[in-house]
Amino acid sequence: MTLNLRNLASLAVVAAGTSGCLCPPCPGTTVSNASPLTPAALGMGTATTAGNGMTMGGGTGSGPTASGNNLVVWDGDGAGTGAQGWESCDKKPNCSVKVGPESGAGVNGSTGLKLHGEGPGFIGMGWNLFGWYPETAGVDLTPYTHLAFQIRVDAKSPTDAPEPSAVTVLLGCSHNKNDSASVPVERYGKGFTDGKWHKIEIPVSAFTKGSKFDLASFWEFRIATWSAAPRHFDIYVDDITAEKQ
Repeated sequence: MTLNLRNLASLAVVAAGTSGCLCPPCPGTTVSNASPLTPAALGMGTATTAGNGMTMGGGTGSGPTASGNNLVVWDGDGAGTGAQGWESCDKKPNCSVKVGPESGAGVNGSTGLKLHGEGPGFIGMGWNLFGWYPETAGVDLTPYTHLAFQIRVDAKSPTDAPEPSAVTVLLGCSHNKNDSASVPVERYGKGFTDGKWHKIEIPVSAFTKGSKFDLASFWEFRIATWSAAPRHFDIYVDDITAEKQ
């Protein structure tokens, strides 16, 4: 099938129920230490925490970790342990979705991020690296050439797996309400739905094409899928890293 990625992004906005950005809280929303805003608090999906908060937000979680020319943004085992997520699907009650970290689900048995999706239509998630606080938090991608991550798709059959051409990655930033361009995973990882781990390396410039996304304040990693037919799958993500190549 032919998928209009711009329409997919628009569909995700509608599914989230928030005008101008893919998920709440949008940049510019006031967040307090005592009662942080989350998608659950705003009635949109479920917020899933991966830790006790980021150092930047006054909590005890760990932030991105530099290693040579690479910056590990999230790996489930140290970097980004204050992250929180949201999930959404648009064909309820005929769809369901859940995202969160899972021990042993990552590369080489590490902790990985698991997105479980069932049903037709839009199924997607966002993983906010800072738990939406502070609202000015962000990772500066401008010194780096690529955003890389590991991905594995698990499904009982090809018809249960998400259609490869309909799986996209997009980013959110804290500086403004402009989402990044939607980038098809298949463009940088042919055959990535074969049940094996694949390292996807996307030029950071791909996220700014046709968008006003702010590379200097990247704070949310998102995956969106769409299918006319019902699907039943798990998508695993690990080792989200900014790289200089």
